[in-house]
Amino acid sequence: MNFTDDFSDENSLSFLDNEKLKSKVQKCKEYVSKGQTIAFLDNIEETIQLCIEYDFTEDGIFLTEAALEISPYSSELWHSRGIFFNNLFEFEKAYVCFNKSLSLNPSDVETMINKAIAEDNLGLWDEAINTLNTALSLEPNNEEILFNLGIFYERNDYFEKAIPYFIQTLNYDKEYSEAWYELGFCYECTNQFEKAKESYKSFLEIDPYNSNGWYNLGIVNLKTEDYYEAINNFELSTALNDDFVNSWFNLGVAYTKTNQISKAKKSFIKAFELDPFDYSIPLNIAQTCEADGDYEDAYKYFLASKKLNKTCTENYVGLGNYYSRKNNFHLMIEYFSQFIKYSLAQRIEYNDSHNYDIILSEIFIEMEELENLEEKTSEELFELAEIYFEIGRWSDAKKIYMNLLESKYNRSEIFYELAMCNFMLQNNEIALSNLISAFESNPGTENIFLEEFPLLDSTQLYINIFNSIYF
Repeated sequence: MNFTDDFSDENSLSFLDNEKLKSKVQKCKEYVSKGQTIAFLDNIEETIQLCIEYDFTEDGIFLTEAALEISPYSSELWHSRGIFFNNLFEFEKAYVCFNKSLSLNPSDVETMINKAIAEDNLGLWDEAINTLNTALSLEPNNEEILFNLGIFYERNDYFEKAIPYFIQTLNYDKEYSEAWYELGFCYECTNQFEKAKESYKSFLEIDPYNSNGWYNLGIVNLKTEDYYEAINNFELSTALNDDFVNSWFNLGVAYTKTNQISKAKKSFIKAFELDPFDYSIPLNIAQTCEADGDYEDAYKYFLASKKLNKTCTENYVGLGNYYSRKNNFHLMIEYFSQFIKYSLAQRIEYNDSHNYDIILSEIFIEMEELENLEEKTSEELFELAEIYFEIGRWSDAKKIYMNLLESKYNRSEIFYELAMCNFMLQNNEIALSNLISAFESNPGTENIFLEEFPLLDSTQLYINIFNSIYF
């Protein structure tokens, strides 16, 4: 987590190019190597501040170490050293430095702010919030402390708690652009979309050339279904930053929502050129092509998306639809089955296997207490089969369901669950036959199936598969 830092006095540090700063650093290093640190301590301390300003981190650490040998009780030097370690993500070392600085100057609020950064990155939540509140008690009107408290809560997803701190920051400084931006984000995350829009607009009045600001405003307009406003926002964002992948992608989404299919496709393709590893981009290109009747291009991009993410179920529906139009029954079944398999796999991933192990062991104990196999009830067997399925023991579940078919236990439900087992075991045609038997035993089972797999509803794939069987 990084807070906005204001470490240096901008009025005292004029612009300095890298070569001049390198020359200053080298000169100070020569003072140190010649044992002249004490004579040129002021020069070294000035250069340390420049190292903070211009991110010469390693050089800053070297110079603070040398300066502290001469002036070990300088709270400012310990503070500077902590900043350098924070910038290197060496937060434990930074934490030590900030504590040392505060032991020498307990009321320095800048040190407290930077100490809170280290504490947060070390997972010391309570300590970090206490540090910032201590700083605020010393300077209750300090907008930097208020802003950083807001950032602290925001980055830890306490958006409602963050909002008042950003509002207080803006009460002291209406031109604090970052506070407007973060306030907009918090409003967005708490579904206060109109307030989010106003906050982002205030940010953009101060920083009109910020592509992120236009992007965020566009996202909120997408959420409120103000699609033409969103298009305008994303177009401005991409004009300011032609490499902004997310802006191009969401521009495509906004064009799709307004049925500007050709423009949507171009936007998605631009996003894919910039980021060829995000499966969702070719997926959206494929769906756009499909909507435009360009089935060959749709097929190509569904394959590209599948190559990047084989578990994305929408790709299998798209590919199945393609082969449905080709009347290729074999590949229709193949992609239909893959869709079912990966949909079920995603569902199983959400289950807590540890809990299932506990349930399973309890059932085994109950089973062991029964003297004869005949004493097992159909309900107990069905429950055991369900648990087997959820923990990935599909063959064991299948055996139980096959045995249950010989009983009078809810045949449509058994056929349905048997179909799911066979899909997972890649016995595709058998699985489809089981599914048909389930539907025939109880027509209401088809509604259950479509509720469990809503992506299939009304698709060319689903219609053609069952038409080819029934008719």
